[in-house]
Amino acid sequence: MTHSDPHWGAEDRDLKAKNIVEVLELLTDRPLSTLSCVDIGCGSGGISFHLSPAFKSVCGIDPEPWQRWDKFIAERSNLSFQEGSVDTLGLADASVDVVICNQVYEHVPSPEALIAQIHRILKPGGICYFAGPNLLYPIEPHVHWPFIHWIPRRWALAILRVFSPDKEKVLDAYSTTYWRLKHWLRDFLILDAVPPLIKHKASAETSGRIWRLFRPVPLSVLELFAFLSPGFIFVLTKPGKL
Repeated sequence: MTHSDPHWGAEDRDLKAKNIVEVLELLTDRPLSTLSCVDIGCGSGGISFHLSPAFKSVCGIDPEPWQRWDKFIAERSNLSFQEGSVDTLGLADASVDVVICNQVYEHVPSPEALIAQIHRILKPGGICYFAGPNLLYPIEPHVHWPFIHWIPRRWALAILRVFSPDKEKVLDAYSTTYWRLKHWLRDFLILDAVPPLIKHKASAETSGRIWRLFRPVPLSVLELFAFLSPGFIFVLTKPGKL
């Protein structure tokens, strides 16, 4: 293993895994504990580790090996990791029940190749949690600068080199718009999870003040403005019967 933690950090992986499970349990009717799961672009493996109690099995895949993998595997008998390119996944056709693709599409050379691989390895009727940033949101989520991702990349990199106080931050993400991403995902049945998730959180008894502001907003209005969301969460289903 060659790496310990990614430069973007490894905090709150338990909360991120909890949010993923919450979305899948809210918007699908399949018992996760009976399903195999593949976490594409898993990095150091924290999310895969925290997902594993919810699934029958979890396999994390990343282009680079990480030191934490051995520790996580020792603690979870249903967890494994593979080193491999996310756009040429070394898994059999129609072999996976659930794919997690969380904040990955913006980092790969060909998002369309990644999506084609997800479609290939999913069983008919299989589901994918697919999340990533929105190009139209004015704050770039990796370097936290406004508008920097809207200008030509060579200019953006030059500006960051000169003015960024945090030299560790790297603008290496290429996000896209709601409409282009849905075009790339056209071979799936697409459910935009953000509007129903907002309504679910707003209606909870313990919801905070910000969430409660959305209680009177109709779901149809949230769906209308989904293209402006800071990030996308789609629950994808591969057509076909189990």
